[in-house]
Amino acid sequence: SSATSSAAKTTQLSYQDVVSELVSSDDLASAMTTVTKENFLDYFTLNGSATYNATTGIVTLTTDSNNEVGNFSLDSEIDMNSSFTLIGEVNLGSKTSSEGGADGIGFAFDSGNTTDIGNSGGNLGIGGLQDALGFKLDTWHNDYQTPQADEPGAEVSPTDSNGFGWSADPDDPQFGAFVTTSDEQIQAADGNYYQRWWATTDLSSVQALSSDDLDGQFHDFVINYDGTTRTLTISYTETDGNVLTWSTTVSDAYQAMAMVVSASTGGASNLQQFEITSFTFQQAATVNVEYVDTEGNVIANGEVSYPDGADVNGTYKTTQLTIPNYTFVKMDDGSVTGTTSLPQNGTLTQSGNNGTVI
Repeated sequence: SSATSSAAKTTQLSYQDVVSELVSSDDLASAMTTVTKENFLDYFTLNGSATYNATTGIVTLTTDSNNEVGNFSLDSEIDMNSSFTLIGEVNLGSKTSSEGGADGIGFAFDSGNTTDIGNSGGNLGIGGLQDALGFKLDTWHNDYQTPQADEPGAEVSPTDSNGFGWSADPDDPQFGAFVTTSDEQIQAADGNYYQRWWATTDLSSVQALSSDDLDGQFHDFVINYDGTTRTLTISYTETDGNVLTWSTTVSDAYQAMAMVVSASTGGASNLQQFEITSFTFQQAATVNVEYVDTEGNVIANGEVSYPDGADVNGTYKTTQLTIPNYTFVKMDDGSVTGTTSLPQNGTLTQSGNNGTVI
């Protein structure tokens, strides 16, 4: 049985009721940017096994093959003081876990870079993202995985799920739930502790999904965020037409957030897809931050603050970290990553991504 709370509830609203209410709202009408299937690749980047069909608006995150990882990430961050809405459909595949189906689809909003990719496997692309608020439609039960990699999480490949490790899932064979990441020191297989942005499932939000939902068909799916109340609401339509909803409040500390949608397979697999109808949002003005060694390898998670808000003509501030076993050499002049670093601190001149501090 699943854990439930006031944040997780079942309603009899139709998908059309949900969409009609959203598209008539003033917040949606005033959104600065609208993404549809026609301009999808102007705003999102495909990674890993993900492929896009511009005719149908379908992103195939994974095929029904073993050991695939695919995602699409938003090229700019979202202004969290404004409302946004993602309307689409998800296909979780045609096989339950007992039939060899896995792993599910994750949706994540985080305070890291737009180029950050979460870890695969049991993390569903959410674990490893900095200070993330995520949601997952999980179709495979994972027990706790002790990290096998004896290094900080930022240095672990996104595809090395066993190396990164993951927390245990609730008992439901398939479910929907919110997921958050926190900065923790996790004991690895060598007995030492290493930094991880560790993902845990919000057990109070867990709702079991019917095995009938793994029917190889698309199911209506909506993410709606109210910028005034800072309420994030997820709606998913089951095979029988019932709409499941999840809601949570987003902290005022989040001024701008990156977004990624991901899926993975392992020894078990499913065809896993997302079909976009529309995505309306307001772009924040932000920068990316990378800490790399002299060979360009990422060695720490990026950190940036926006004292005046993530807005055009606002400022950004970054910190030169003290990283164990490393000595600071220089800001990148293009000789390391091929990109000349922005100044350590500066002014945001345009909406969207303003560049990278390296």
